[in-house]
Amino acid sequence: MKNQSSSSYMRIRHYVLDWLARTKGSVTRIPSTRELAEKFEVSQPTVVRALQELIKEGYLVNRPGVGLFSNPRQLDARESRIWGIVFGDGRWAYLPRDAFHATSCIGTELLRRNNHNLLKLITMGETQRENFPELSMLAGICWWGVEERLIPDMLRISETIPVVLIANKVAGLDCFYYDFEQENYRVAQWMISRGCRRLALVRSHLIPEAVLGIERACREAGLKFSPDYILRYDLAAEQQLGQLVAHGGAPDGILFNCKAVGFPEEIAKHPELANCLIASSPLWVDANWKFNGLLNDTRFEEIASEAVDLLEMKAADMPRIARRLPVVHCPITNHTPNP
Repeated sequence: MKNQSSSSYMRIRHYVLDWLARTKGSVTRIPSTRELAEKFEVSQPTVVRALQELIKEGYLVNRPGVGLFSNPRQLDARESRIWGIVFGDGRWAYLPRDAFHATSCIGTELLRRNNHNLLKLITMGETQRENFPELSMLAGICWWGVEERLIPDMLRISETIPVVLIANKVAGLDCFYYDFEQENYRVAQWMISRGCRRLALVRSHLIPEAVLGIERACREAGLKFSPDYILRYDLAAEQQLGQLVAHGGAPDGILFNCKAVGFPEEIAKHPELANCLIASSPLWVDANWKFNGLLNDTRFEEIASEAVDLLEMKAADMPRIARRLPVVHCPITNHTPNP
């Protein structure tokens, strides 16, 4: 019950702050504790706790016998619109670098267009309730990596609020997605053209399209891509890579479709992998990882303006089509291969 109370408290707090931002700088009486308790299906003491905090912080003013009113001096939002940023299912505690980079590009573009715009991170308590009452205040939502179970809710929300997805492809929504099949096909072709004959793929979850791209490139070159070389992003996969090397099956090309944390250390353990070509997003390559291969740079900054154009449209006018994320493949040489 304590966790539920804390979650409800935060949901009410966020809702009232969003409501204040929508008052456009006017002094307005907020809904009563009874109305808010009914809206969020919580006890009135939980509502009172949230409102008392907002009074202490100066966002609300209590007029005894009359009610609680907004304090325009504390929140200058006369021309503001609130844009929601959601990661996954709203529960992520740590943000992957690609998610942070993509939404940072879009958020920066929203603020560049209008300094009065407000960016709001939608958190766990605000995304697990049916009908999403807290989202009614938003001008639009940028959602990174939506989970499949939330797609029906997302489609319902998009009927009234502009929604733009990043990294996922969902029918009926405007989205920018990573084309795993085409990009892996291009990378595998590049590796094969440079002498690679045994390719490995590292991915965080099952992506059939990613495998199809590599299989296609191998088939065209008269090679076979073995399922044994499909590795998950976890400690067991790092050990599996070591086992492949130990049994004389060291890959000479590794494609990363996810973060590569842990694998650089595993690769460095094996002299057999010294000449292995690597393909990874530059977001997962730190200064300590030296390799030969490709940087697959997803140009999120190039889609920021188009994404914001979509967010600023009326929900009914959105084209609701999928667009491939632009990717630039940059060859690099960071060490001298062993003879």
